[in-house]
Amino acid sequence: MHIDNDLTPLSKEELMPDLPNLVSEADFESMCAALDGLLLLQNKPIGLEKLAEILNTNIQTVEKVVLSRKSDFDNDEKSGLQIAILETGVQLATKAKVSQFIQRMDGQKLVSLSLPALETLSVIAFKQPITKAEIDAIRGVNCDGVVSTLLEKKLIFVSGEKQVIGKPRLYSTTQDFLFYFGMKSLKELPIPSIDIPAELTPEGQTKENLENSALDEKEFNESQGFMTIDREMSEEDENWEN
Repeated sequence: MHIDNDLTPLSKEELMPDLPNLVSEADFESMCAALDGLLLLQNKPIGLEKLAEILNTNIQTVEKVVLSRKSDFDNDEKSGLQIAILETGVQLATKAKVSQFIQRMDGQKLVSLSLPALETLSVIAFKQPITKAEIDAIRGVNCDGVVSTLLEKKLIFVSGEKQVIGKPRLYSTTQDFLFYFGMKSLKELPIPSIDIPAELTPEGQTKENLENSALDEKEFNESQGFMTIDREMSEEDENWEN
């Protein structure tokens, strides 16, 4: 469940004036305590609807509880915890300032990426879903090792197969990717600081541009040894069927 990006963390004092119509102050504090426990026990994001069901309240109240506790954690300099708000829900996480201590624990490794890995991850993030051959073509180098590393670090995953001969794997980013870069959803990806060709904008999606794009894709697939599966039967095929 997505929390509106316009919502900003509020203190309990700022939230209290709205509470009489929803819950009492005692119930609100009890829900805050319950949220801490639920997030501590769960190692993946919990959706707002699920939290509302568990806490026996509504989405509006859950949002206020989450934002209140997030503000508490953020403002507590003695705490090494924070609440991460993702598109799929909320999750308890550690703050960056305690990372050096976490690394000392056996089996605990922080994600570190090389420049080639960051470049490849950027290509996947902006072009997903995308095949490895397309990644190689964009970067101009073989990316086998880098893609394997990103899969191992669970920053990308195999999201499907491209419907061409050979059915190459398609790669997309994971929830861990959003968490690593502190984003709620892919909508928060920055807009590339380049001039976007008119044919790539919604206004430029004319029939002619779409046909040219399909031709470019066909030429690329053929250059990679793939043969596209035509969506429509050719005239010769239709005559054969008849």
